Amino acid sequence: MPNEQERLKELLSYQILDTEQEYAFDDLVDFASNILGFPFVFINLIDKDRQWPLAGSGIPRETAQCPRDESLCNFVVKQHETLIIPDAQADDRYSSLAAVCSEPHVRFYAGAPLINKNGHALGSLCVVDFEPREFSYEKVENLKSISRQVVAQMELRKQSIETQVLKEKLESYITSLEEEKNTSERFLKNLLPGNLSQQWLESGSIAPLYYDEVTIGFTDFVNFTNNSIEGDPAELINRLSEYFSSFDGICDLLGVEKLKTIGDSFMFCCGIPERSRHHATLSCLTALLFQKQVDELNKIQENSGRTPWPMRIGIHSGPLMAGIVGKSKISYDVWGDTVNIASRFEKYSEENRINISEATHYRIKQFFHCTPRGPIDVKGKGATNMFWLDRIKQEYSGDQDGLIANERLLKMLSL
Repeated sequence: MPNEQERLKELLSYQILDTEQEYAFDDLVDFASNILGFPFVFINLIDKDRQWPLAGSGIPRETAQCPRDESLCNFVVKQHETLIIPDAQADDRYSSLAAVCSEPHVRFYAGAPLINKNGHALGSLCVVDFEPREFSYEKVENLKSISRQVVAQMELRKQSIETQVLKEKLESYITSLEEEKNTSERFLKNLLPGNLSQQWLESGSIAPLYYDEVTIGFTDFVNFTNNSIEGDPAELINRLSEYFSSFDGICDLLGVEKLKTIGDSFMFCCGIPERSRHHATLSCLTALLFQKQVDELNKIQENSGRTPWPMRIGIHSGPLMAGIVGKSKISYDVWGDTVNIASRFEKYSEENRINISEATHYRIKQFFHCTPRGPIDVKGKGATNMFWLDRIKQEYSGDQDGLIANERLLKMLSL
């Protein structure tokens, strides 16, 4: 059959076969029944192997369903034009069809093809009766006119479905964009401390600022270079990630900013970009929890037969400049002598110890026990007083080892 595959493809594109009854089509067959003066009107669609009734008037639409080869509407589709049969039982072309020679004994039939904008006959709008009838020219024209309205309604329905599909795709795309936007913003928040990410999104730049009260800390794993040469690189990175991830959690807990990691060194600070009167105390609490976490992870490593990684920390307090570096690959960084001194204090620390400056000690001595180390000659600085940060004082400690702050201290720090 010419273009039959294209016709069936067009029919399926309407997504209308085997759907529930719809008011718009029921209304059209009722209208046709009133205009044409016939009680039984159907909208029948011709599928590959069957006639499927979309709507019916006078009797339930399901009564018109039949195999395609037994369908009078199939002749309309094949001929692509209106078909009038005054008495089907008297016409040899149709008298052997099941609907004609047996129940329901159709005698009269008139059907107009449902031709869409691409010229495919999808089915027919038909009227039937169970006795011979005549069908005037005016009624033929009315039947064809209503058939065009049926097609128009089908097109409208198809457009509505396509619009809904497009809407869902658009909503999915918007959701995807929102997720990507949120992911980008979360990533940016991980790069930039405090509310700087929002400032960057709004203005595209952040001017460097001077901060007069900041505490900077550096961690370093002792003999990490030698361990990295001997160990498996993948295992080494996984272990380092485990340590640093635990540090991230501690920083989040105490409101301390992770600035960056440099190899096996973790750089942290407090007092930027949000100023804090307790910057030194919070940094020292962070350092103690870092050491506690490293001790616990090292015990696990030793139990697994791996070499533990002892860590040293250096901390110093003072003024610095902080701001954004770069445009396309942005980074939040700090500059100034305070940063350089903190790095030196880490180098002059020892494994499993926290080395703090006199400036830091002055700000935290109310809450911590510290051991003076005396003046130590520092390259470029000369004799510099240093202190070991030992533990939290008993009255502010939440554990026996003095590594965890109690509720009293946390309230004093507004945590």
